[in-house]
Amino acid sequence: MKSSSSSSPISLIIRTAIGSRLLVLTLTVIWRSIVNPYDTSASINPTCLTSTTTAAAAAVRFPRIAGAIENGVVWDSVYFVRIAQCGYEYEQTYAFLPLLPFCIWLLSQTVCQPLIPLVGHRAVLVLSGYFLSNILFVFAALFLYRLSVIVLKDPEASLRASILFCFNPASIFTTSLHNLIRWW
Repeated sequence: MKSSSSSSPISLIIRTAIGSRLLVLTLTVIWRSIVNPYDTSASINPTCLTSTTTAAAAAVRFPRIAGAIENGVVWDSVYFVRIAQCGYEYEQTYAFLPLLPFCIWLLSQTVCQPLIPLVGHRAVLVLSGYFLSNILFVFAALFLYRLSVIVLKDPEASLRASILFCFNPASIFTTSLHNLIRWW
C-alpha cells in the first residue's frame, strides 16, 4: 500500500468512504423494498401545529419517490425531521439538540430547495439529513486516518483501519439519519 504522493491515502479513503455509503444505501433501498419494515413510525406524519402551507404538498410531481424517501425516516430521525420541519412542538422533541435539525433545515432551504417541487418539503428534509450524515461519515473516516497516523505512527495500519471503518458492521447506523445524535 505504498503511496507515491501524500494525498493518495486521503483520496483512497474518500473514494472508499463514498463507495461504502452508496453500497449501504443501495442495499438498504433493496432490502426495504423486499421486506416490510419493523418500525412503522415513518408513516405517522401529522401536519405541523403551526402549518399554513397545505397546497405545497399537493403540488409534488413525484409522490411515489417522495413516499419511498420518507419511508426511510425511522427511530430518532422522525424527531430530527419533525423538528427541522415544524420546530419544537412537543416535550419529547426537547431531548434532541437543535444543531442537526437546523443544519437539515438550512440545507433543505438552500442547496436542496430546487427538489421541493419534485418530491415535497419533508422528503427534501430527509434527503438533506442523509446527505449530512454521509458527508460527516466521510469526514470521520478521514479524521480516523489522521488521528491513527498520529497515535500509531504507522500510515499503512492507519489506512487499513480507516478502510475497515468504512465497511464495519454498524454501517447502516452511520449511513442513516437517526444515528447523527452521536455525532452532534
